[in-house]
Amino acid sequence: MKINKLLVVALSSLLLASLYASCTYDYFVDETNYRVYVPEVANGLVSDCYVAVYDENGHLVRVRHAGWPNDNDPRTAIGIFSFHLQPGKYTTYCYANVGDMQLTGSKSVDESFLAMKELTPSSGNPREHAYAQPSDVVFQKLTPEIGKTLQVKVDTTSLEKYVGRITVRFKNMPVSLSQVARVQLEATGVATQQYFHRDTLTSRFTKDDYLFNEIPLSPGATASAWEFDRRYFPSIDGQMMRLNLYFIGGSGQVLCAIPVEVVDVNTGLPLSLLHGQHLVIEVDNYLVIGISLIGWDDGIEGSDREI
Repeated sequence: MKINKLLVVALSSLLLASLYASCTYDYFVDETNYRVYVPEVANGLVSDCYVAVYDENGHLVRVRHAGWPNDNDPRTAIGIFSFHLQPGKYTTYCYANVGDMQLTGSKSVDESFLAMKELTPSSGNPREHAYAQPSDVVFQKLTPEIGKTLQVKVDTTSLEKYVGRITVRFKNMPVSLSQVARVQLEATGVATQQYFHRDTLTSRFTKDDYLFNEIPLSPGATASAWEFDRRYFPSIDGQMMRLNLYFIGGSGQVLCAIPVEVVDVNTGLPLSLLHGQHLVIEVDNYLVIGISLIGWDDGIEGSDREI
């Protein structure tokens, strides 16, 4: 009887060990054969992060999204996005600082896109097809290949600026800023939509899409020296952007309207704003006298959150 009891105990211990090993193996198979490490998340440089993985046929196979301060996943909080993938080639899209913009991760990469936030028409608000300036989006595209071994594939991101910036600098403005209650910007010819698979080649929902924004007058601004700065999606190929500025008085009357065309001052042809690029447009009265390229924004602005 003692031998039988010892045998039962030994078999039970072996079974428990086997079950424990099985559970451990299943956990690691599920979580560790592909990881995307996003240092910008760990360093608190972004406010949210979206990671989507598509297979060779463009089908969505895995997606993870993290936002703060209400994200309770300790792994994504330190910038680790884990996936279990079958052996094969994949394309991974990472977008961060998306905020309240529209991000549609469809089952097909051809239908997945990022879009600016559309403003709802109402009393005191813009007409239809008006969009808010995009948030400070950063991104990266990865192309991992997963092998048949149990080795974990790790990709580390180095996120780039997606949106571009345009600064408009005025001198000798044809209006006294002391009479201006507010300034409105209506930018036409802008992109409002970015399909994942097109990288940074942008599009729009309708030809009537435009960016709308209220621009505050900074203290000390004068008619001889005033500037404003706004973010935009990269330009639509071959499409001219026009920044229409309306200076409005206290009674709601338009004191002055100044159109600023984003064109090459030498050829008059549309000038493209590329991803992460910063253009400075100089305007004297109503005339564009110069456009210069400051460069690409390599750094990522810090956020206020703590992880």
